[in-house]
This record gives sequence, structure tokens and C-alpha cells, in this order.
Amino acid sequence: MIRIKSGIVLTYLFLFLGSDLIAQDPSRANDLLSEADVHIGNNQLGQALEKTREALRVDPSSMAAIQKQINIYYLMNDNKEALRLADAAIKKYPGDPELLYLRGIINNSRGRYARALEDFDQALTLQDEAGAYKIYLGRGIAHMSLVEYEQAMSDFSRSIELNDNIAGAYHSRALLNYELQDYHAAIEDFLKTLERNVENDVLYFNLGMSYYRLSDRTNACPYFHKACTMGNNNACRMVLMECAKALPYIP
Repeated sequence: MIRIKSGIVLTYLFLFLGSDLIAQDPSRANDLLSEADVHIGNNQLGQALEKTREALRVDPSSMAAIQKQINIYYLMNDNKEALRLADAAIKKYPGDPELLYLRGIINNSRGRYARALEDFDQALTLQDEAGAYKIYLGRGIAHMSLVEYEQAMSDFSRSIELNDNIAGAYHSRALLNYELQDYHAAIEDFLKTLERNVENDVLYFNLGMSYYRLSDRTNACPYFHKACTMGNNNACRMVLMECAKALPYIP
């Protein structure tokens, strides 16, 4: 069965270091953050974190560096440090919607969904519409985790309305549709997730389960088989139990 789971700016100022007056260098900070992005892409999170620290040393007011550092701690599953930094940043910059969004994501990860909702609600009052799609997605996940399905559905759909290229919004709505036993709608959203170049064993397994719930083994079994070849043990069990004959591969 499918289990719902909970799929992430600069100014010129001066700072004192010892007795010397040192000019901030936003350009150098941006270069360091670009290097951090390369490390993140290579899953070298420790090196990426050090680049954000260097960026903050040359430009302590860099909001991009602050946000990226919080993101990296989150990716490192160090939610405690990520939350500490987010709290400190929000205290200093209370009107920044991105910081509130990040803290909401961290609170979701920690299972503090009511607090996450407070963060997302506040972020939405500050964020322009163009960037609101991810806040609606985060808030929808919080609502879904609290079994507030109507609110979750509304938020997922609003996220998609604002940006229909985000696979996570379709996948989250698909999981909710599955939970509500609307398997046709779940299949439609899972397929839209797949169309957005997201491929993993869980997605294929979820598609298989949605078809299976409709007693459509003809469509379910190829997805179970695909997920099994990608290492999904639950899918392999479904292949053995429900898909006895030879099955076509999904390329």
C-alpha cells in the first residue's frame, strides 16, 4: 500500500574585524555560492556548507548565503541546526517570506505541522503570487499530514495553478487522491509527475498500486515490474503474487 510521506540578495555594507574596516564583497559571495551549488549537485554537502560559511564571512548580509546554509543543514538531516539558523534569521529579518517558508519545511520534517502551518500562512501574506506555489505545496503537505484533506487538496491544486511544472505538487495530490480512493485521479496525477521527468521506483510502484486498486492488472503489472527492476521490494512482491505471466518492460 502507499504510505503518505511527507518529495528549497545582497547589499554593500561594512563590517569590523578586529580593528580593521573591511568592505563586503557581494560579487565574491555569489561566486562562492555558485561553487556551493556545484558541491550540492555532487552531494558534497560538507564542502558546500563551508562555501556558504566563506560567503558569509565576506558578506554577512547575504540572504542567499543564509538561505542556502539552512537548506544544506536540512539536506544533511540536521534539522536542529537548520531550525536554529532559521529562527535566528527570521528574528533578524522578520519580513522575509523565503525564511518563513524554509522554517515551515523544517517543521514539516520534524512533524510539527501546526507550527509549519503558521509559518506558511505568514509567508503567504508576504510572498508575491509568482513565488507562492511552493508555499502552497508545503502547506498542503502539512494539512495532509494532519488529515485535513479538503484544505490539502485546495493547496495542492492552487500550487499547480500557479506553476504546473512542479512534479512534487502533482505527486502530493496523487497521494492524496489515492488516500481518498479516487484512483483514476491518482493515476492522472502520477502520470503527470512522470511526464515531468521524475522517475523512481516509488512513483512506478504507486502507479501500479493505483491501477491494481481498480482491478486493472494489465496496466498495473508493467509498473510493478519496472519498480522491481529499480530495487523496490514491495513491487517485487506484487510481481510474484499478482503478475505470474511474463510482462513487458517499460523503457
